[in-house]
Amino acid sequence: MNNDIYNHLKFELGTEYDLYEFQVISIPPYEFLENNLSLESYEYFGDNNKILEITTKHIFFYFNADVLMRVELFYRGDKVKSLKRKLEELNVAFPINVTLKLFYSATTGLTVLMYQNKVLDSFYKY
Repeated sequence: MNNDIYNHLKFELGTEYDLYEFQVISIPPYEFLENNLSLESYEYFGDNNKILEITTKHIFFYFNADVLMRVELFYRGDKVKSLKRKLEELNVAFPINVTLKLFYSATTGLTVLMYQNKVLDSFYKY
């Protein structure tokens, strides 16, 4: 089914840690609290490094109680316009419990596409 956003973003929120256990490595901060939830951070080293037809530099996962709550996709350079265009062309709806943020950081030279469970919204800041 091509209208499922996760067919394009590859990593589905709500997925169990076991699915990625041998494709991730824990990264600092190893565990932190956000919106009264304990999150564990990992970097993904599996094969899916091309998301929305653009190669990523880093992929970070954040789990709460072994459930994927947030994904951050980092791209080299300013890819905001091209990623926004690709997302709009997909013509898919996001699940009601998902928030997406897209921005470019001139400091790091990276574009960040982050999607997360809405329970984390009020405390997510860069």
